[in-house]
Amino acid sequence: MNKIKFWAITFVLAVLVSCSQQKRYISYQVKEGETMRDIAERINVKTEDLDRLNPDVGTNPAANSTIVIPNPEFKKTIPLIQEPNKDEEVVTKTEETSEETIKEEVDEVKNVPDSTQIVRTVYEYKTHIVQPGETVYRLTKTYNISKDELIKLNPEFPKIKDNLLSVGQEIKVKVAEKKVIYITREEDLKNHVTHIVKPKETVYSLTRFYNITKQELIDLNPEFPEIADNNLSIGQVLRIRPIEEKLTSDNSAIYIDTIAVTEPIKLAFLLPFKAQEYDSIASEDIFDTKNGGSARVANMVTDFYLGAELALDSIKKSGIQVDVSVFDTGNRGKEVEKILAEDKLENVDVVIGPFYSGQVDKVADDVNVPVVFPHFSNNQDEFSSSRIIKSAPDKDTHSGFLVEYLNEIYNGETIFIVSDGSKQSDAQLEFLEKQFEKNDSIKSIVTLKPENNYIKKERFTDKMKPKVHNWIILTSDEKSYIADAINSMVVLPEDVTAQVFTIDKTPAYDYINNNTLARIDFTYVTDNYSDENDQNLKNFFKHYKKRNKDIPSEYAIRGFDLTYDVLIRMASGEDLTDTYKEGVSMRLENKFDFNKKLFGSYSNRGLFIVRYKDDLTLERLK
Repeated sequence: MNKIKFWAITFVLAVLVSCSQQKRYISYQVKEGETMRDIAERINVKTEDLDRLNPDVGTNPAANSTIVIPNPEFKKTIPLIQEPNKDEEVVTKTEETSEETIKEEVDEVKNVPDSTQIVRTVYEYKTHIVQPGETVYRLTKTYNISKDELIKLNPEFPKIKDNLLSVGQEIKVKVAEKKVIYITREEDLKNHVTHIVKPKETVYSLTRFYNITKQELIDLNPEFPEIADNNLSIGQVLRIRPIEEKLTSDNSAIYIDTIAVTEPIKLAFLLPFKAQEYDSIASEDIFDTKNGGSARVANMVTDFYLGAELALDSIKKSGIQVDVSVFDTGNRGKEVEKILAEDKLENVDVVIGPFYSGQVDKVADDVNVPVVFPHFSNNQDEFSSSRIIKSAPDKDTHSGFLVEYLNEIYNGETIFIVSDGSKQSDAQLEFLEKQFEKNDSIKSIVTLKPENNYIKKERFTDKMKPKVHNWIILTSDEKSYIADAINSMVVLPEDVTAQVFTIDKTPAYDYINNNTLARIDFTYVTDNYSDENDQNLKNFFKHYKKRNKDIPSEYAIRGFDLTYDVLIRMASGEDLTDTYKEGVSMRLENKFDFNKKLFGSYSNRGLFIVRYKDDLTLERLK
């Protein structure tokens, strides 16, 4: 059996505790230029007595070194080191101060950390390597441990709760030894991902950005108890997570909103309201989804702009002036050329729109300001101008984000990548396969494509091994293929488990029962995620409903987030694209993390990974 050392998650600041019984001796940090004689005179003891307490120090101790001195606050009736005056009566109950007693107490002082040190608990564990045929039950009986204790000792293996083990897993079965060590705070911080608190940052913004709980932040930073009351101080260095658990996203900086401009920001919206086309149509018919794609676009555009209006209100309340121009680009954007020909965008600072991808390069070529494409399009890969900002991540970015996450948590799983045989689905399969092959630890990748327009369940189960967890990644958008693949995962042979992933939860998944999705641990990449406890989101819902007599859609929230992010960044006084180098912003539901190709447009990498829990709620994993 091997013994592995793990740092305990919790630790506390060391302090010199004054108990009911006072300490006879305390530690003292030597100042620059001080001699033992100087220190002795200052604390009113004989130099030779101080030398007795510190026999290895010499007459000129090094600056910032620690020596032992008598505690000035110690009971006056108890002699320190000096012998009592022979002419005075000695109280018989006074403690003895023999050389042996002094040595013991001095050693005790030397072993106590000073106020800059951290007390950390180090555990050594007895471990067990899982062999073929072994079960959770057998381990609990072999090592006389309960299943709950086994789960608690091995949080990195959550499948233990489902009685699932994998051959070769190294399971902790017992705490073999517990040690307390002292470490300086500086050294301790090196063992953690850290964050330096900046102006305007809050406990909530940090926990949301790093995807940790408030309690985890409190436990990791006990020297700052004010975190419990949501109080932070600028410049505080906070621990986020142990360094061995560092995520790629931990390297990102948080963008800090600042306001420096005094002149109005000139914003233009290019959106296909199609006012002329709809002039003679009843409003209920315009937005009735039974009317197909036209109604869908009308709802998207209208909701986006209603959300944007609330963003404009919030920006103006912050003291930022905005001059807004709204242009109706008509059906399929046919009015764009006319708007450009009449120089309607000549003096604007930024453009949000147009809505149709075919018009975006045309606008970017005509204006000399950022052009923000407001949503995702399959054609956005074709954008070439450096003035174009793609606000929604590309599909390859989704795929890369999933690969990054799975590489971080990989522990011997078999990976299945499943295509529906279409050109787009096959391209995603090949992309994922190439990305996984870069990880030398991953040995088992299975790719599946339809045979006779169908993928039989046996093509999955024949490749699945008992006690080895399986990851099933679906690259299809087709409802029938998705349903067939998921149904194949619901009931599996004994000792076989699987979790289903996809790079994007398309509308095809809406036809799958949520209970079914929860049973297969359905996990997906998404460009939006809402925290139901977010007070800002609650306020947005309240104001939106009050103004529009309806609850906001995903597009309404996107309209708010994108418009607010563009304007608050421009309010810094810097060029919009320059602010992207300063950090990532998280708004109500959307995350904005932009980078630029050497010759091309700006792309957003702001994504989340979300999983269906057993209670049908969503859990953000990354």
